[in-house]
Amino acid sequence: MDAQGAGREITAQHVAELSAADSAGYWWYAVRQGHVEAHLRREAARRGDWTYLDLGCGAGGVLRRVLDTLSPVESLGLDGTQDAVDVGLSRGLPVRYADFRKPLDLPFEPHAVTCLDVLEHLEDPVLALRHLREAAVPDALLVATVPAHPGLWSPWDEACGHHRRYTRATLGEHLAAGGWRPERIRYFFSWCVPPAWWSRRVRKTVQEVEFPPVPPLVNKAMTLAGHVERAVGAPLPFGTSLLAVARPG
Repeated sequence: MDAQGAGREITAQHVAELSAADSAGYWWYAVRQGHVEAHLRREAARRGDWTYLDLGCGAGGVLRRVLDTLSPVESLGLDGTQDAVDVGLSRGLPVRYADFRKPLDLPFEPHAVTCLDVLEHLEDPVLALRHLREAAVPDALLVATVPAHPGLWSPWDEACGHHRRYTRATLGEHLAAGGWRPERIRYFFSWCVPPAWWSRRVRKTVQEVEFPPVPPLVNKAMTLAGHVERAVGAPLPFGTSLLAVARPG
C-alpha cells in the first residue's frame, strides 16, 4: 500500500520486528491473541465448519495460531505490504497481497474476520470496511483492534505508519459507516496507559523499535496481567488499545 491512498506501508524493519515478536510469545501479542481467540473460538463452536479471513495479516502470526488451534475449513491472510506477504509465504501460510482500496477478490465468503491493528494504517478505513462487508457472509463476525487515545499520539505513531489513534466513538462511527454493527467496543491494556502517557507526553521519548525486548520474567508478568484483565472483562474505560466485535449492520 502507498501513503497516498491505500495506507502507510510498514517498513521491512517493522515486518522483521512483527515476525520476531509473534514468534517469541511477546507479551503484547500473547494478550491480544487471547482476546481474539476467545471470540473466534465461540464463533467456531457456533458454526461447526467455518471460514476465516485475516485482513492485514502482517507476517502471519495470528493466522498461523488460528490455523493451529481452531482449524477453519478455509482460511486466507491478506496484507498490503509485500515484505509481510513474503514472510507469510515463507512460513507456508495461505497469504496474498491486496489493495484495501479495491473490492476484495476472495476464494470463499468468510464467516469470521480479524482486522488487527490495521485500520489506523488506512487513509480511508471506512472504504476498506465496506469492501470487507461485501465479501463476508451476511452474519459474519468481525474482530478488530486499533491503538487508542489520540492524546497518546507521538512520533512513534508516525514511525509506525499510523494515520490516527482511535476513540471508542470514532471506532464505532467507522464501523457503522462501513456497514458493520458494533456489538461491543472495549479498551484493553489499561495498565499500559500511565507509562505510555509519561513516556510520550512528559518525557517525549520515542521508541526505536515497536516491541522493545523485556526480560523473560517481565514478559510473563505482563502476559499474566493481560490475561487477568481479559478474565474480568476489561472493565476500565481506558487502555492503549481498543477491541471491537461487530456483525454486518
